[in-house]
Amino acid sequence: MIQGGDIPGEIGTDIAARTDSYFTRTRQILERFGDKRVTYAIFLRRPVICAPRLMTEWIETAASERGIEVELTFTHDEGAWVGAGEPLAYLSGSMLHLSEMETIMLQKIGSVCVAAHNAWQMCLMLPNVAFLAMEARHCAGAEMQDMMAYACSVGSAAAKREGAIGFIGNANNGTAHWFGAPRGFGTMPHSLIGYAGSTLRAAEMFRETFPDEPMTVLADYFGREVTDALAVCGRFPDLVEAGRMSFRLDTHGGRFPRGTSTRPPAMPCWNATLREPSGTIAMTPNCGT
Repeated sequence: MIQGGDIPGEIGTDIAARTDSYFTRTRQILERFGDKRVTYAIFLRRPVICAPRLMTEWIETAASERGIEVELTFTHDEGAWVGAGEPLAYLSGSMLHLSEMETIMLQKIGSVCVAAHNAWQMCLMLPNVAFLAMEARHCAGAEMQDMMAYACSVGSAAAKREGAIGFIGNANNGTAHWFGAPRGFGTMPHSLIGYAGSTLRAAEMFRETFPDEPMTVLADYFGREVTDALAVCGRFPDLVEAGRMSFRLDTHGGRFPRGTSTRPPAMPCWNATLREPSGTIAMTPNCGT
């Protein structure tokens, strides 16, 4: 008889430690009164974009380690829109085992599909803008980071099929593969501006160190968004002319960007680098955590 805590290997131990206790008790009841083959309908209570790959891989690994057969049938392709309450998939197999797998299985489908929907909406709201995902700084560990990067790539791909530019990559190397990129993108944090003593000097330091890279400069550190951005543009007119200069405005909610009377619009998802057609100014609203 297989006990949840006695299953060999990493997946089995993970299930025993992380599943909800009422599922473990359900397994124990079924061990006493007999197992049954069941079919689960997997759905979410709000509209989402179907992003099932991580859940599928986990179910296949867990089933293999437990030595059981499962049947997983999807009603939607990856990247398809799914209505509220509409089944994403049907999962059939041993109730004794699937009940104890349910908690972790749902962790890998629910928030991922919601995040994919958010990314899809963001890209469609600004179809002519190229976005950069910055999921790592807003996630609780590497597993969630991977989930959110995957979700973002699925939502972005769905938006691209509708004509949007979508996400061109993300900010770190570990999850860049979800965007088909060899590495993460990015230039400088606010701390470098403080180290340099001025926005202009930080831009000069970056240019001297990485002379062949496009440059995105944070122009809000000193609260002089417009003045500092114009100073950097004046120092590097060649980059401006070539469309290789952009600015990220991460002005916090306690004030307006200098010279404006309204805040930049809030975005429904991660930080995003907005590349305007002129190639000179890019704004990055930040949803925070």
